Amino acid sequence: MPYRKHSFIPLFIISILFSGKLVAQPTWTFDPFGKEKKPEKYEEKKLASEKTADKKFTTFRQFVQNNVTHYNYYFNANNRINAVIEKAKISNQDDYARLLSFYSYSLDNTASQKVELDSVIYKATAGILLHDLRSDWVDNMYLLIGKSYYFRKEFDSATLTFQFINYNLFPRKRKEDDNRIVGANASAQSSILSIANKENRNIIRKTFTLPPSRNDALIWLARTQIDKAEFADAAGMINILMNDPNLPQRLKNDLEEVNAYWFYSQGIYDSAANHLEKALSNASTKQDKARWEYLLGQLFEMSGHYDKASGYYAKASKHTVDPVMDIYARLNDAKMFRDNGNVRELENSISKLLRMARRDRYESYRDIIYYSVGRMSLQKPDTTGSKVYFSKSIRYNTNNIGFKNKAFLQLADIAYNEREYRKASAFYDSLQLDDASIKDQAIRIEERKNSLTNIVAQIDIIQREDSLQKVASMTPAARDAIIKKILKKYRKENGLKEEEIAAGNALVTFGNKNNEQQADLFAAPAKGEWYFYNASMKSRGFGDFKAKWGKRENVDNWRRKFAAAIKQAPNLNNNVDDPLDDKNVPLAVSKKIDSSYAGLMSNLPLTAEQLDSSNQIIAKSLMVLAGLFQNNLEDYKEAINTYENYLQRFPAKLLDGEVYLGLYFCYTKLGNTSKAEYYKNLLTSNFAGSIAANKVTNPSFTEDPNVKNPTVTKRYEAIYNLFIEGEFTQAVEFKKKADSLYGKNYWTPQLLYIEAIGHIKEKNDSIAIAVLNDIITLYPTSPLKLKAETMIDVLKRREAIETYLTSLEVTRAEEDKIFISENNTIVIQKAVEKPVTVKKIAPVIKPDIQNSGAVITPPSMVSGAFRWKPDTAQLVIMILDKVDGIYVNEAKNAFTRYNRENYFNKTIAINKDVLDVQRSLLIFESFADANEAVLYYDKIKKAAAVEVSWLQPNKYSFLVISASNLLVLKTGKDINAYKALLNNQYPGKF
Repeated sequence: MPYRKHSFIPLFIISILFSGKLVAQPTWTFDPFGKEKKPEKYEEKKLASEKTADKKFTTFRQFVQNNVTHYNYYFNANNRINAVIEKAKISNQDDYARLLSFYSYSLDNTASQKVELDSVIYKATAGILLHDLRSDWVDNMYLLIGKSYYFRKEFDSATLTFQFINYNLFPRKRKEDDNRIVGANASAQSSILSIANKENRNIIRKTFTLPPSRNDALIWLARTQIDKAEFADAAGMINILMNDPNLPQRLKNDLEEVNAYWFYSQGIYDSAANHLEKALSNASTKQDKARWEYLLGQLFEMSGHYDKASGYYAKASKHTVDPVMDIYARLNDAKMFRDNGNVRELENSISKLLRMARRDRYESYRDIIYYSVGRMSLQKPDTTGSKVYFSKSIRYNTNNIGFKNKAFLQLADIAYNEREYRKASAFYDSLQLDDASIKDQAIRIEERKNSLTNIVAQIDIIQREDSLQKVASMTPAARDAIIKKILKKYRKENGLKEEEIAAGNALVTFGNKNNEQQADLFAAPAKGEWYFYNASMKSRGFGDFKAKWGKRENVDNWRRKFAAAIKQAPNLNNNVDDPLDDKNVPLAVSKKIDSSYAGLMSNLPLTAEQLDSSNQIIAKSLMVLAGLFQNNLEDYKEAINTYENYLQRFPAKLLDGEVYLGLYFCYTKLGNTSKAEYYKNLLTSNFAGSIAANKVTNPSFTEDPNVKNPTVTKRYEAIYNLFIEGEFTQAVEFKKKADSLYGKNYWTPQLLYIEAIGHIKEKNDSIAIAVLNDIITLYPTSPLKLKAETMIDVLKRREAIETYLTSLEVTRAEEDKIFISENNTIVIQKAVEKPVTVKKIAPVIKPDIQNSGAVITPPSMVSGAFRWKPDTAQLVIMILDKVDGIYVNEAKNAFTRYNRENYFNKTIAINKDVLDVQRSLLIFESFADANEAVLYYDKIKKAAAVEVSWLQPNKYSFLVISASNLLVLKTGKDINAYKALLNNQYPGKF
């Protein structure tokens, strides 16, 4: 809402004040000090506010009081509160890659300026107490006090202040007492409730005073209620004001703004956009308007209105003075064109951004521009071009860690998707995971980093052994030449002279051909020169030192630092068996490679024994690598390539069928049933009775001792709870890690089903179908198999179903109207019910709650706030503890199907509700009496084990309760007290 500043009034206009008598705004009595006493020397002195009832409010007095109050107090206090807001705007940092906050400042920033806001309250209070209360500015200063409390985030005090203004400025007749109702029908003939004041102000008042603040206070009261999360109260206030005929035109946009804020605060973005669009003119500055236009673009984009989103992004780009917003607006605008299939517009936007990058004005923002161009190139799609632009973004980045991380992440993901795992590993290693811009992806990145580090380590081992074997297979002359070439390159890289050769940890000289004894460096020279004056001896000593110790910085304690660095070196092969562990390494291979000629020659597999050891290392690394592709990355194509490479190189080493098992699993995942069947037949025929064969013929078979390990069980239960409680991303990552450690045979159908539901929530339908197929394949006897098949069928028709539902036109039923009549009584006007044609179905008697046995109904009783009346209508409720909304919906759907199949001759509605932050409710209604409700309770409780088998029993419970008792329960939250009442009536049942 805008904040108004007032200029000084020309003196010649002041004379108009004396042309007629002015009427002040309604007044109220005020005790300035309440119970506090004045200082002793001021006890007899009256404040100007206390003299209000003693002096006549003449025209001259009104003129003086108004001008002094206005310019000495209101003007200064209003400027201060505007300064607080401006400082908060300056300190606000918008991330245009995310949904913007509704306002361009945060209440945390305003609340931090407590001293300034205190001075506003002090100044406004002084302006009230030191002047006549009949002044035209008293109510405006009370509004400033309320705003100050609001910006200090003291919402209760702000609410009381706005309510005080609301009550004391409500229109009343002369000498009317205070026992009056605030709000009445707009007129005797109208049923519309009105709480606003009419503002019939003459031209003089419009020129010299602000409007009365009561109507403004009502809108600020609604805004305060929104920030207090009292959405129901705020909605009531907003809805009344929206239909209030007395609300002045000047506040229509303010009301639209608050209405948009109400929807925005609850995540209802389509409605928020519609109302914010009407409130755009309320922006106090051009930049604030551009920011709201950008926000409107985001809101319309999230609502699927891409044309309107594009229009507002274009407006934001045109109106903003912030280059970063300009860049992002262009980027998002181009994305909207891409969504509409207009590739030419996308290319034009890329060209515009590249022209911006060449301009001096945007020199400091080239990293953002090139990052944006890279993102847009991905949408074309042009992966090659996008890699160039992301690299440029990194090159031009100076200190913007967020965008550097984003560019590295994009390059890492591209390399990962292109299966360039070495590059991907390097890019992921370049990320700073503590950066807020990628914090939400930190788990996924860390998981990929670990997997890729292990994969690169295995690839390095295989390539190294292949290179050694290739060199060993050369002729002696060619082998000698290539080793010398490697040594020459090594000398050059380490700054050694041609005759100086670096050995691993020992001095090696190739010039001493006749096994001559090495010269004593510190022997007395023939010419009588001191050692440090002898250039050749210094050079040799420097070379020998460098050959043994390498390059060393000129620092103290270099030996100890070198040892510590070796000791603290990270294990790049974490959680993976390294074929080069000391216990597995042949004598010819060592982690500490001797870089002398003899050392390099000793690493070559020249003998049959050395060649066999090298092949063992390669075989083991290939199997480890295939397992990493299969289980960690779920890159089944690359796993198949690695398994088949293994088969080609080592056809006789089938590892008791493990190779065939891996190929069968990967081909099954890719849907290639013919190949999967081929390897299954090879496995069952050549390795019948093996562990691998049993895993294929009996998917639930396992000989893994971890399955019965309580630690493993506890870990999977924790993953289950993460899924159920809505921590989906974290649960998926933890599950992948657990599966890689303990194998996928530890999966349960319940865990798979809730994982599939989570993927459906994220609209990853292909992944969800793959997980559901696992249930069908691995657990053919599970009751969840049928649910999985039904879910797959629905997912394949998801687009058609959503299109049909979107095109439906639903007319909301007319609601009852509540208004206050002339005699101040509440009148409820019932909505007119339209006749509905219902097809009559002959009732079919089925064993159900009406005919399934007798229940002895206990008598009525009272226990605390609960009242048990068995002959009244009852509900059955399901209490779900720490269960995410997506799974609550799935439970509702499951029981809706159950009721439709088992109680088709009785309508049992199921509604969702909440008990508190952690517990949700499903309400089954309604049943004629307790007898009928208890019979249904028995059946639904028994059926739950099958209908919601993916929910653990400790996650839900059922109760029978009346509507009045449910209201008491939701207020007091005391489930145990109500269960005690039920168990007193039905011992042991609840």
